[in-house]
Amino acid sequence: MNETRIAISSPARRAGLRRLAALGLAAALLPAAAVAAPAANWPSKPVRVVVPYAPGGIADIAARSVAQKLAEQTGQPFVVENKPGADTRIGTEFVARAAGDDHLLLLAGGGFAVNNALFDKLPYDTAKDFVPIGLVVSNPLLLVTGANQPYAKVSDFVDAARAGKPVTLASGGRGTLSHMSMELLASNTQVPITHVPYKGGSAHTADVVSGLVSGIFENPSSALPLVRSGKYVPIAVTSSKRSAALPDVPTVAESGVSDFEVINWFGLFAPAGISGEVAQRMAHELKQALSAPDLRQRFANDGVDVGGPMLADFGAFVADETAKWGDIVQRRGIRGDQ
Repeated sequence: MNETRIAISSPARRAGLRRLAALGLAAALLPAAAVAAPAANWPSKPVRVVVPYAPGGIADIAARSVAQKLAEQTGQPFVVENKPGADTRIGTEFVARAAGDDHLLLLAGGGFAVNNALFDKLPYDTAKDFVPIGLVVSNPLLLVTGANQPYAKVSDFVDAARAGKPVTLASGGRGTLSHMSMELLASNTQVPITHVPYKGGSAHTADVVSGLVSGIFENPSSALPLVRSGKYVPIAVTSSKRSAALPDVPTVAESGVSDFEVINWFGLFAPAGISGEVAQRMAHELKQALSAPDLRQRFANDGVDVGGPMLADFGAFVADETAKWGDIVQRRGIRGDQ
C-alpha cells in the first residue's frame, strides 16, 4: 500500500497556514523536509503512549500496533495507556501538562482539531502545548444505512429531507467525526438532517440495522463486517477518491455534494518543550515503524491507510483540520456542552 497523501485545497491550506503562524504551532519550528536519522539518543527509557479513547477502537488498535513496532526497533518498551473521557480532553490534558517530557506521547485524532471550536475553554492549547510528530493512520468514513431502508444513494437522503421526511443520522457522540460529517452534509446540501448521538462504541448499530435511524457515517473497520453480512448497505465514502477496500462505492462528492471530504485520522504528538533533535528522532522511528509490510497489510484489510505527513507538514495538516471544523461548528451553531 502506498503512503497516504492527504490533499489540501489551496484556499484551505492558506487558511490553515495562517492559523499555524497566528497560533505559533510548535511544528513551525521543525523542518518539513524528509525525516532524517538524527543523533539524538531517544528513547533511553520506556515510553508511555496516551490514548484518550477507550480500548478496542481504531485509535487503540493503531497505538498498540505502532507501539509494538517501535519497541522492536528501539529496544525500549512502549506502553499504551488508555485515558478516555470528556471528549478526549482528559488524556490530551494529561500530556499537555507534561511539557518537556520526551518519553510521553499522545495518539490524538479528529477530536484534537474539533474540540478547539466545540468548547469555549480547553485546559490546554493545541497550538502551543504539543509538537506534531506524524500521521499514523487515516481512513474515510462510510455512509451506511440499514438493508430495509429506502436509501440507495446520497441523493435519496437529500431528496427525502427536502420533501419534509424525517432523516436521522446517528453518531458516536457530539463532536465526533461521524457527527461532523452529518453536519457538513446538512450544511452543503441545505437540508434538515437530525443528529442522533450515541455513547460511542457499537450502541447505534442495532438502530441503524433496524431502521430506527436512517444511517450513520461509520468507520470502515466497524462497518465492513456488517456490509459483508448484508446488514448494512454502503452508500458513499467521505474521501476525495474511492476506497480501495470498497472500489464500487462512490464518494459523497461523486454523489453530487460539492466540497465534501472527511478523513478520520490519528497521529502522534509530543508535549511542547522537547528538543527539535528528539522530535526528528521520534519522526524517524515512527516513519520506519509505519513502513513495516505486516502492519500496513493489517490495516489495509480494514480500509485504513498507514502513514502520511510528518513534523511541520503534519502540523500544517492539523491546522487545516482545525480551521475547517471550526468553520463548520460556527456555521452550524454546535456547542460541546449542549
